[in-house]
Amino acid sequence: MHTKIPPPIVTLIAILLAYLSRDYIFILYLHPFLQSTLPLLFLAAGFIIIFLANKEFKKYETTVNPLKPEMSTTLVTEGVFKYTRNPMYLGLTLILLAACFYFNSFLGIIIYFPLFVCYITIFQILPEEDALKKLYNEEYMKYCSSVRRWI
Repeated sequence: MHTKIPPPIVTLIAILLAYLSRDYIFILYLHPFLQSTLPLLFLAAGFIIIFLANKEFKKYETTVNPLKPEMSTTLVTEGVFKYTRNPMYLGLTLILLAACFYFNSFLGIIIYFPLFVCYITIFQILPEEDALKKLYNEEYMKYCSSVRRWI
């Protein structure tokens, strides 16, 4: 069950769906201050988390390619990886959430956001975990027992 679609593309598709569905059912009404601030906070948090994760991967000179986890040369457990095993997916999820709030997409929040989390978990995270278990066995299992998959 390996995905062939890069996670950033899946994120863009979910954002597009949230945008296209923004006027269906009913519009999510937020206070104007929240309407402008909430998306910026989620967007900034998402990009910061992704940046920090990339920085750790580069520091340890291991692959950032989510389609080839078996190419990993080091199990990264430092930095943002101390708090989440999947900071890049968490960052993409926050970016999607920012878009949903920015577009006032109620369907984006109740349908596309949970579908995105499920899709990424099933088709990206679980296959990556299998590959990392094969590569790092005990070390990875210990890491999994102390750090959550998402947050």
